[in-house]
Amino acid sequence: MIKFFRHIRKNLLMENKTSKYLKYAVGEIILVVIGILIALQINNWNEERKVRAQEVNYLKNLKADLEKEIENTKQFANYRYGKAQACSSLLNGTAPNSIEAVAEYTNLYERVFAWSEFVPNNNTFKELLSSGNLSLITNDNIKNGLLELDKRYTQITNGEHHMRREFEAYLYDPHVEHIDAVSFFDTTQPVYGYPNRLTAKDIPFEKHDKLIKEAAWQHNNAIFKNGLRLAFMNNGYLAGVHKELVYDIEEIVTLIDQEITK
Repeated sequence: MIKFFRHIRKNLLMENKTSKYLKYAVGEIILVVIGILIALQINNWNEERKVRAQEVNYLKNLKADLEKEIENTKQFANYRYGKAQACSSLLNGTAPNSIEAVAEYTNLYERVFAWSEFVPNNNTFKELLSSGNLSLITNDNIKNGLLELDKRYTQITNGEHHMRREFEAYLYDPHVEHIDAVSFFDTTQPVYGYPNRLTAKDIPFEKHDKLIKEAAWQHNNAIFKNGLRLAFMNNGYLAGVHKELVYDIEEIVTLIDQEITK
């Protein structure tokens, strides 16, 4: 009987040790798993911080581009509006009847003739698109605002291309075929940039009659007038697009400021 109890005691001690070992092993496993989970969480936090830092850097660059773009767009709004004003003055004015009137008339149509195309300051946005990193911008309002802005840029480009064809067909071609081009510029001496501008007093008397007749012909030419009407409408339209664009850009800048300071 004594041997039997000793055997039971021995088995209980063995089972107790085994149980302790199992508990210890399970505990070790749990600690390892917890350590792994903590390490993964820390790694995730680090990755999230890196991604957030990259996003903030892009947002700051976008803001810098957009602030420059506000000034660029304001300038083009004024540029287009000024051309529409010049078209209106030419359409509603009288035919030049003196060399002084020809000089003023020439200043107006050359103001219409001058051609500049809008180039948006959107390098950061183009980089985001080309690199596939647009998804880094987590604020949907900012992202959608930038995409809408890009669509408006395309709208402006299409409008300019359409207007360019009309300028060539109705303004440039009739003028070059019938008028002494750049008659109020000094062509005797080349310079770096535009040649020197001449005044009415600089024009030799023997050229006055010819220039007055040419200006009167152009003023009354139906094709040229239609070109001015189209230029008046298109430049006024694009001036309005640029003006509205300023408000859209300012809204995006405000959203970016809010997102950066989160």
